[in-house]
Amino acid sequence: MNDLKVIEYRNIRVLTTQQLAEAYGANADTVTKNFNRNKDRYMEGKHFICLKGDDLKAFRANGQIDLLPNLNTLYLWTEKGAFLHAKSLNTDKAWEVYDHLVDTYFEAKKPLTQLEILQQSVEVLNRHEREIQQIDTRMDKLEFDIPLYGSEADELSNHVKRKGVQVLGGKQSEAYQDTEIRSKVYRDIYDQIKREFGIYDDTGRPKSYKALKRKYIADAHELIDCYEAPTYLMELIEVANAQMNLGVA
Repeated sequence: MNDLKVIEYRNIRVLTTQQLAEAYGANADTVTKNFNRNKDRYMEGKHFICLKGDDLKAFRANGQIDLLPNLNTLYLWTEKGAFLHAKSLNTDKAWEVYDHLVDTYFEAKKPLTQLEILQQSVEVLNRHEREIQQIDTRMDKLEFDIPLYGSEADELSNHVKRKGVQVLGGKQSEAYQDTEIRSKVYRDIYDQIKREFGIYDDTGRPKSYKALKRKYIADAHELIDCYEAPTYLMELIEVANAQMNLGVA
């Protein structure tokens, strides 16, 4: 009886008919006959679980307990079922098993002290806090992996315009007034942003700068600040602005 072990089945603590029979020092048939006589008193799920077919194969494969190879039906006794079964046998040995179950395996929980309640509450709060932090971290990561918000896209566009005006020599410059040169400068700035941050679709075609991921906002603004027009554009700008200066002279 001291070897009687409670096992787990679908998060329920149970014993098998075979275990109880061995604990009673009785034949398993005796336990089964007692069960059949009192079956109406045992509500399945609350007092016992009947395993057959695939359920029994799965339980046997789990290897929690040795079962007879020719066994085709197995009853698992829940806590209440084991108590009721021992009472229904009403033998000295059965009552010994009953006391053993109560004292060793299914001992009623003692009321928690205020300190234990507080400790459990703190553990629950800490667990919830960790879960919330994990959710916040995932949300932050997700938020920064999405494209720019509308206001952020506008801010980036305005930054490109300001940089373009600077590179072209001001809004009054001949280079700025030349729409072809101006568009080439702006397009080159946007192209550098797209190359730097991989703003392309699956076919390799460039997408709108608005598809820039939010996590790259600061880097994109820094790139714009550091932008320098390539040599061929600088030559176009210098020639255009030189013509303006000659005209003024």
